Amino acid sequence: MKSQLVTVIETNLRESPLSSLRHTLSAGVDEYAIRRQKFSAPISLFRDGFSVPPDPLIKSAKVVHLHGINGALSLPQLAKSWPEKRIVWTLHDMNPFTGTCHYSLDCRKFTSDCSGCPAVKIPFRGMVANSLASKKAAVSVFDDLRLVAPSAWLAQQAAASTVFSDHNISVIPNPIADDYFSRPTKGTPARADTGLRVVIVAKNLLDPVKNVAMAVKTFLSLFPDEAGANPELVLVGQGGEGFVSHRVKALGALTSEEIIAELDEADVLVVPSLAENAPLVIAEAAARGVKPLVANIGGMPEMVRMLGQGNTFDSASGLSALLELEMSTSVEARRGRRVKIQEKASSHFSPQAAANNYAKIYS
Repeated sequence: MKSQLVTVIETNLRESPLSSLRHTLSAGVDEYAIRRQKFSAPISLFRDGFSVPPDPLIKSAKVVHLHGINGALSLPQLAKSWPEKRIVWTLHDMNPFTGTCHYSLDCRKFTSDCSGCPAVKIPFRGMVANSLASKKAAVSVFDDLRLVAPSAWLAQQAAASTVFSDHNISVIPNPIADDYFSRPTKGTPARADTGLRVVIVAKNLLDPVKNVAMAVKTFLSLFPDEAGANPELVLVGQGGEGFVSHRVKALGALTSEEIIAELDEADVLVVPSLAENAPLVIAEAAARGVKPLVANIGGMPEMVRMLGQGNTFDSASGLSALLELEMSTSVEARRGRRVKIQEKASSHFSPQAAANNYAKIYS
């Protein structure tokens, strides 16, 4: 089967806001004019009103595979133009079945009508309810819509929604780049010392949803910032400079090759997020043999279960207890588990594993 990728936005708008001024402005309206600041998850409402005409390639395609369509493709327009096409839609967060939010946090209004939406300021709440109704109407038009979620958790949320309650949803873990499996390691780990090395990876370390500040505070309370002690926390991503101390390093944004090198040096990955689906960084770290310690939310606990290694936590004290346990784990045990983690990662998150599963969806 021949395939072709259609991308509307090819750059990171935070880094290159002028590359698509329309999308940057509409995202800014959502963030600063519409979203209630007390609601920490992102929204897409105004942005979804700015879509581009469907690419001509869609007309000749037998299967259209959707991913993130916010501000790129109008679902009602697609349903109106080509309701008979086979649509495969991989859901990456909750936005396809909510009125606006990408994660509902504790709200369950997406199971009914999203009225009184807590994510937006009062004047925009009617727009949110209308957005949800529009999504539900568009979805009902498709003759052959096949939904995929990267985690059972997200599939369960979608099945409970008013938009997708009548649809079957397959679960296929997101694959990671083959480099994470194929690139040789310099060692296991490569560094010469034997101290505990913890890594946190996020595009924006200051994003409140990523909850990095809690993890840093927990780490430093357990391992006071004194010279001579060996536990180390490494932050990868933008915005980490304010966390730097004797024990905490901020490396900034890195290339994939550089991230792989850092993972090869790490013992554990911490993901303290307040909301997540199935973040690729867990699979990427596992492909390098790094044990995950993750917040007990979203699809992350099931990723830990797939790997057969790792732990979840519900609070800062829970994370502290897990880090203390890791500190007491012998170097030999930490190194010995890496191969087991890598093998599990390959069986669940390799490109070939995903391709085999999607071939069944396409047929």
